[in-house]
Amino acid sequence: MIKTATKHVNILAAGAAALALLASPASFAGKPDGPGQPGEFNIVEVAIATNIAIGEFDNLLAAVGCFGPLDDNPVVDLLSGDDRLTLFAPTDAAFDALLAALEITDPCDVDTVLFPGALLTVLQYHITDGRRFANSVFNQNGNSKEIEMLAGGNVISFIGEAGPTLHDNAGQMVGVVPPFININASNGVVHVIDTVLIPLSP
Repeated sequence: MIKTATKHVNILAAGAAALALLASPASFAGKPDGPGQPGEFNIVEVAIATNIAIGEFDNLLAAVGCFGPLDDNPVVDLLSGDDRLTLFAPTDAAFDALLAALEITDPCDVDTVLFPGALLTVLQYHITDGRRFANSVFNQNGNSKEIEMLAGGNVISFIGEAGPTLHDNAGQMVGVVPPFININASNGVVHVIDTVLIPLSP
């Protein structure tokens, strides 16, 4: 777990607001929901608050922690800054599956197993520019849509029989986890997903 810094995150405030944050996501009942008002906390604070409430982001926060403490961390700086961003946040089970496939237990070892900079590339492949609510991620007419990620590659969004899914460069079909869709942050939106997006074909 990464250590927090007061100037970036007030854990007590984020934890107290966790239930409110989890009550605020719009449901996904076949059609994407529209945008809402920006939330009170930035994307990093939303991830921490959500983790306090449901315990789903230990691995995601550990992966971010590979780049340093919260007060000196390029990924935290990106996700807590003024840029409007959308984060597709993998659950702990999603990270567990990736780590098991790579035969490691620490997300910081991803670079060792794959290549230098691989973990940062993977994390950036979960972020896209703009406040993208479900109605922006998924076409309401059922057509697929390409979304450019900060890592440079695209994901394809689609609504099919399995519901709203993302398709990554490795050919995985990634599901969005209800009801954790359209979680509002002050600087963007968070959608929870059930698989770690892979930016490169195996």
